[in-house]
Amino acid sequence: MQLRRLDRLDPALLGATLALVALGTLAVASATLEGPGTEGLWRTQLLWLTVSLVGATLVVVVDYRVWAGTALFLHGGAIVLLVAVLFFGREVGGNRSWLDLGAMRIQPSEMAKWTTCLVLAFYLTRRVRESLGLRQLLEIGAIAGAPVVLIAMQPDMGTALIFVPIFLAALLMGGVRWKVIVGVLLIGVLLAPVLWMNLEDYQKERILTVFDPGRDPAGYGYQVRQSKIAIGSGGLAGKGLFQGTQSQLNFLPAQHTDFVFSVIAEELGFLGVLGVLGLFYCVFYRGFAAALSAQDRLGTYVCMLVVAWIAGQMAVNVGMVLGRLPTIGVPLPLLSYGGSSLVSTLAGIALIVNVGSRRFVN
Repeated sequence: MQLRRLDRLDPALLGATLALVALGTLAVASATLEGPGTEGLWRTQLLWLTVSLVGATLVVVVDYRVWAGTALFLHGGAIVLLVAVLFFGREVGGNRSWLDLGAMRIQPSEMAKWTTCLVLAFYLTRRVRESLGLRQLLEIGAIAGAPVVLIAMQPDMGTALIFVPIFLAALLMGGVRWKVIVGVLLIGVLLAPVLWMNLEDYQKERILTVFDPGRDPAGYGYQVRQSKIAIGSGGLAGKGLFQGTQSQLNFLPAQHTDFVFSVIAEELGFLGVLGVLGLFYCVFYRGFAAALSAQDRLGTYVCMLVVAWIAGQMAVNVGMVLGRLPTIGVPLPLLSYGGSSLVSTLAGIALIVNVGSRRFVN
C-alpha cells in the first residue's frame, strides 16, 4: 500500500518545492559569505532542512484526516507556546517572538500558521449550514484571531498579517456572502484611524516610507533603497552567484532573511526572478489541483488554506522588497533563512502532498 501511494506523490509539486529550497540555500550562502557574524549560516540552514524533511515525511505518511482529528489539540498547543513567548520569549530585532529550547530556538508563530490552516479546515467540514451565519463567522474569527492577537502583542505585525489571507480563504470556502466580506472590509477601513493611533512610531515610519521613500533615506528608507538598487543592478541575467555587490559588500540589510529575494534578483537577474516566480506558480497550481481532486471536503479545504497562506506570505514579501509594502519582517517562504519558517512551510506543502496521494484511497 505504501509503495503504491509513493507512485501517487506529485512529482511537479515536490520538484518545484525542492528547487526553491535549493535556490534559497544558495542565496543564503551567498548573502552570508562575507557578513560579520553570519559565516556558516547556510550550514545551519541545511541542518534545519534535514529536520524539515523528516517532519514533512511524517506529515505525508500520517493520513491528513488523522491530523485534522488532532487539529484542536495542536492549535491549543500553538496558542500555549504563543502565550509562553510573551513571558519567556527572547527578543530579536525588536520582537519577542522566540523561545529558547537549549540548543535551538523556535518561533511558535510559524507553527500557528500550520495549525490554523488545519483547524479551520476541520471546522469547515463540520459546518452543517450552506452558508456561514453570524455565529460561524465569529467562531472562525476566534480561531484565526487568537494567534493574531498574541503575535501582535510580541509585537510582530508582519507575521500577524499573514493570517489575513488564511481567514479570508476560510470565509470564501465557507460560503460567506460577498456583502459580508465587503462589510468586514468597510469596518476595517473605518477602524484604520484607531489602529494608526495605536501603532508604534517606528511602525508608522515604515508605512509612511512606502509613500515617500526619500523621507528617511538613512533610516527606514535605507533597506528599500538598497533593495531596489540590488534588484535593478541584476539586469537580465544577473551578476552571477556569489558576485552581487549589494550583498557581498553588506549594503543590503537582512539580506539572508527578509530581503533574500533582492539577492536572487541581483545575482540571477530578471530571468532568475522569473524562474523563482514560475516555481512558486507551480507550487500553487499543484495545490489547486490537489484541492480539486481531493476525495472529501476536508482535503479541499486543507489544500486551499495552505495555498492561501504561502501565496499571501510570498506576495507580502515581494511587495516589501519592491517598496510597495512596508518593511514588516516577513520572510520569503522556502527561500529565506530561518528554521521555524522552513519547517512549517514544508509541513504545509506536505499536507497538500498528503491529500493528493490519497485522492483514490479510502
